[in-house]
Amino acid sequence: MGPLSGWKTFPRGPGVYLMSDVRGKILYVGKAKNLRARLHNYASGGGDGRPQIPHLLGRTASVRCILTSTEKEALLLENTLIKEHRPSFNIFLRDDKEYLLLRIDRKEKYPRPELVRRVAKDGAMYFGPFSSARGIRETLRILYRLFPLCSCSRKKFSSRTRPCINYQIGRCVGACAGMISREEYLPLVDNAVRFLRGDYRDLLKGWKAEMNGLAKEMRFEEAARLRDRIAVVKNTFVRQRVVRTVPGDVDAVGWFRKGNEGTAAILHIREGRLSDAHSYHFRVAGEEGEAVTPFLLQHYSEGVYFPGEILLPLDISDSKPVASLLSERAAGTVAIRTPVKGERARLVELANRNAAEANRMRKEKEADYEALSARLASLCRLPRPPVRIEGFDISNISGAEPAGSMVTFVGGKAVKKWYRKFAVRGTAGQDDFAMMGEVVRRRFGHGDDFGGMPDLVLIDGGKGQLSSAMAAMAAAGWGHVPVISLAKERSRGGQAVFRERIFLPGRKNPVVPPQNDPVLLLLMRIRDEAHRFALSYHRMRRARKFTGGAGA
Repeated sequence: MGPLSGWKTFPRGPGVYLMSDVRGKILYVGKAKNLRARLHNYASGGGDGRPQIPHLLGRTASVRCILTSTEKEALLLENTLIKEHRPSFNIFLRDDKEYLLLRIDRKEKYPRPELVRRVAKDGAMYFGPFSSARGIRETLRILYRLFPLCSCSRKKFSSRTRPCINYQIGRCVGACAGMISREEYLPLVDNAVRFLRGDYRDLLKGWKAEMNGLAKEMRFEEAARLRDRIAVVKNTFVRQRVVRTVPGDVDAVGWFRKGNEGTAAILHIREGRLSDAHSYHFRVAGEEGEAVTPFLLQHYSEGVYFPGEILLPLDISDSKPVASLLSERAAGTVAIRTPVKGERARLVELANRNAAEANRMRKEKEADYEALSARLASLCRLPRPPVRIEGFDISNISGAEPAGSMVTFVGGKAVKKWYRKFAVRGTAGQDDFAMMGEVVRRRFGHGDDFGGMPDLVLIDGGKGQLSSAMAAMAAAGWGHVPVISLAKERSRGGQAVFRERIFLPGRKNPVVPPQNDPVLLLLMRIRDEAHRFALSYHRMRRARKFTGGAGA
C-alpha cells in the first residue's frame, strides 16, 4: 500500500498537495484544479511521463492536501509553501537579489531621482529594473548632466540655506536654497522623465528650436550648452536598441533547460526600447509549462516593477489565474501572452537565445571554478575541493573599537546575505590573536545558522591568528573544518619582498605560490573583501563613538 493508494479519498476541488518523505521533509509542492484527478495520475504510474516522477514517488511516504476556493488561491498557496520549505523537486530561484530602480515622485515639492530596490504603491514613477549598479549610476550621471535637478538628500535639503556645490558648477538650479519656484522646476522633471522613457525626439526638437533662438540673440554660451546636450542625447539614442512595433512596458521571457538545471532570461522593453536584461538559474524537475508558473510567481513578487504585458515562450495551462494574481499584485492589468509570430515572437526568440547563452556562460564559469577549487585543495592539503569559503578579519586602532568580519564566497562568488559583522567586546587591549579567536568562536557557536557550514575557513594573518582560530573552532565543536591563513611578507633579510604566504595547520613553513597563481588571487580576493567589510564596520563604530551615537 503506497501513500497514493487512497487517492479516491482526496477532494475533487482546486488546491495544493504536499509530498513528504519518511522523515516528514517536504519533497514536492504541487497545485491542481482537481486534486483527486491529479493524484490519480500519480497513483496510476506517473501519468505525465516525466522521468523524475518514479524517483519522487519512490521517496514519498505521505501526501496531504490543502483545499482552496479557487485556482488563484492554489497558485498563491503553492508559491508561499515553495518559498517556506524549498522542496528539492520544485523550481527554486538561485538568483533572488532585488534589482535597482530609479524613482521620481512628482508630488514632492522638488522631485529628484533616487535609487530604490522596491516598488511602493505611492503614485511615484519607477524606471528599470537595472541589472547593475554601474549601469544605473551611468544613467544618473547622464541625467544630471542634461537636467540640473536637485541631488541633495532629504536631510540636507531640509537644512540647507545656501546653494550646494552643484549649483556653483552649473549642475543644479538651487532648489535646495529656494532659488527656483516649483512651477519653474517641474518642466525640468518632465523633460528628465521623457529622457528616461526614451522620448528623445520631442526633447531634441524643443532644444534645437531653443538653441536656434539663443543663437539669433547672440547668446552663444547658452546655445553651446544646448548643443552639447543635444549631442549627449543623440549619442544615447544611437546606443538604444529600438523595438518599433511593441509599445508600452513589456517583459519577454526566454527559457532554456538542460537536465534538472533551468535558466530563464527576461528582456525588459520600456516604451518600445530594449532597456536591460536579467537571467536566473534554478533547479527544475517538472514539465516546461508547469515550471514556468512558479518562476513567474517567484520573480514577480510584491514590490517589483510590473510591466503591462509578459510574453512567454510556451503556453501555461493556468495563464488566466496567474495573470489575475499578478494584476492584483501590480494594482493594474498584467497580460500574459504566448506570441507565435510578429515582433513579439521575435522578442521571445531573442530572450530564448539570451537564456541559452546565460546557461552556457554559467556552466563555463562553474567548470573553471571546479578546476580552481581542485587545485586549491591540492595546494592546501584539503580533504575535498571547497565550494563554500568563509573569510575572517579584524580591524582596530590600538585596540579601540575593534570590529570583526565574516564574508562568504560560494563557487568563487561573494554571497553578501551571509556576511556577518562582530563588535569585539570580550578582549581588552591590542590582542589581535584573542580578537580573532573571539570572532571565530562566536561564528561557529551559531553552527549552520548562517546558511550552512564552510568547506574552508580563511583567516587574515599568520601563525598566531591561525592557531587562535583553530582553538576557537575546536572549542565550539567544529575542529574538523579545514582552516588556513593568508599573510603578507614585506621584507626578508632587510630586503623588501612583498609576497603572500599561505599558512597551513601542522606545517612549519608557509606555502608561497607565484604572485599570479589563480588560487592565490582567489584567496586574496576573499581576504581583501573581509578586510574591507571589517574596516567599514570599525569606522562606523568609531564615528558613532565620536558623535555620541549609540554603541555598536
